[in-house]
Amino acid sequence: MATLTIPNSFNNGEVIDAPEMNSNFTAVKTFCEDLSQGNNFDAGAIGTTDIADNAITSAKIATGAVTTGKIASSITLTTPNIGAATGTSLNTTGNVISHIVTTTQVASYTLALTDDGTIVQMNVASGNNLTVPLNSSVAFPIGTQIIIQQQGAGQTTIVATGGVTLNATPGLKLRTQNSGAVCIKYSTDAWFVFGDLSA
Repeated sequence: MATLTIPNSFNNGEVIDAPEMNSNFTAVKTFCEDLSQGNNFDAGAIGTTDIADNAITSAKIATGAVTTGKIASSITLTTPNIGAATGTSLNTTGNVISHIVTTTQVASYTLALTDDGTIVQMNVASGNNLTVPLNSSVAFPIGTQIIIQQQGAGQTTIVATGGVTLNATPGLKLRTQNSGAVCIKYSTDAWFVFGDLSA
């Protein structure tokens, strides 16, 4: 904390001069007023261990008192990340905005763990396969959803690796160029496939 400087001092038995005493009072008053405005504190003077639990509440902070200019550069303010929800459901109000990632494949392709929750575009000129692997090789979580889109002229067939079950109707071929389907994993090695399919 900054040092409070008293401009005038007095010795025992000395006559106190009123203007000098007033000057001392003014110095103390000014210093205290500055403290109330957040001034006269050295960097790091108040640590978290010095603040009692729940001592600072939003009701005690004046509107506009905390600004980015008053926050040290070592402190980064970020949008909270709630991480993975651990309950069975997550209830929200208002709109939930999600920006889905799209990747493009130019040849037959086997799904990878990074495809979870994305769109896989198959941009191939000739017939091609999109293969769903065994859980033992790629452990997609149950509930995984992957959208497959036939971008190119070559017809895309969704193929199950031996031991994998794909439930779809009427078949597992994307019907034509720009057709799409979603693969949803519902068991260890079993998936639903819904979309614009043909036999």
